[in-house]
Amino acid sequence: MYSIDYLYWNFIGNLLDRDFELVQAPASFGEAWLEARGSAPYDLVRVFRKDIDFRQDLVRDLESLYERAERLRAGSGQRKLSILNVYLSQEAPVDEWEDVVSHPVADKRISIVPVFIDHASAEEGLRKLAVALNMGPDELTGHMQDAGYENVEEKRAEVLAAAKAREEERRQEAAVFEKGKPMFTWIFAVLQVFMFLLLEMSGGSQNTETLIRFGAKENSLLLAGEWWRLVTPIVLHIGLVHLMFNTFALLSVGAAAERVFGSFRFLVIYISAGIFGSIGSFLFSPYPSAGASGAIFGCLGALLYLAFSNRKAFLKTIGTNIIVIIILNLGLGFTISNVDNAGHIGGLIGGLLTALAVGIPGKKRPLQRLAGWVLIFVIGGGALYFGTHSAPIQENAMLHQAAKWSEEGDY
Repeated sequence: MYSIDYLYWNFIGNLLDRDFELVQAPASFGEAWLEARGSAPYDLVRVFRKDIDFRQDLVRDLESLYERAERLRAGSGQRKLSILNVYLSQEAPVDEWEDVVSHPVADKRISIVPVFIDHASAEEGLRKLAVALNMGPDELTGHMQDAGYENVEEKRAEVLAAAKAREEERRQEAAVFEKGKPMFTWIFAVLQVFMFLLLEMSGGSQNTETLIRFGAKENSLLLAGEWWRLVTPIVLHIGLVHLMFNTFALLSVGAAAERVFGSFRFLVIYISAGIFGSIGSFLFSPYPSAGASGAIFGCLGALLYLAFSNRKAFLKTIGTNIIVIIILNLGLGFTISNVDNAGHIGGLIGGLLTALAVGIPGKKRPLQRLAGWVLIFVIGGGALYFGTHSAPIQENAMLHQAAKWSEEGDY
């Protein structure tokens, strides 16, 4: 007698297990809306449990649903909205009704695909539903079973508890990006624009002498003891395109990192990664260089650290995007001339190690943080020691002094 009611809750539970999100709270009243996550074929799934007696009831409901869908689409700013509309009724309507649910209700903006399931045709309807959701044709057929009122209530409580747990999990995932506001991100963005204008007024941002005078990385001067040149290149840029690209990257990637780690930790990560980027350039590139790329790659490395500290949150939020950005930018660096990939890789390593050292707010892992600081000083200090005592690096520095540097430089 309660088999359709049991199916209602069982199906909702199945969608929750497949990473759908219950977006309408009063699911217990016979209507549930679930939002698709990932690559599901529909934006929304509506599950409507009501005994439908006549064809006209279906027609009126679809007309009303279309109006609601259009308001929802307009309110969310989406160009298109697709809905899988599942009717669960104990019996089929008494008159001719099949044509109402035999084809989608669709135009250029809204698509509603109706599926009608009643007790007599449950197995066939569940197979259609499975195909519509890109499942195996028999994945849902076991969801229909005889059940009493107590079974339905037990399943209802189980599903709502799962939905609540999923909501809390998503809240915790979102909280990862609420540790701070991008204050220093904007400060560094404004500072590098200001320094670019200052360079342009002082001889040109692509002028070798001007860049070195303002602090670009130059190996022979580093060997002479001007170690502050490991930091100053972070805010210098070579040409307008270089400035625009790095400012855009900073405002996107840097802002995400500052929200995750908080402003103070972000400041430490950004400067440390910039220094590691300069060290990498010092070791592997004899040419002077400048730019925030190493520090920005450090922000990517810091975000990549989430994969180790909170793998689930990383993969569900920014994981794929971060990995693609890293691979794409390193790939471009190896194919485009005058791009200092050694600085990028150095910054990436520095950001990852510094994220380990400063940790994520709210997580006390003293041994990991100690290990991070030890690695920073051992790897960073060791690299500098090697560079200052390496005969090939010293010889290349003498051969590629500022007067012999090409006008384009590395960035």
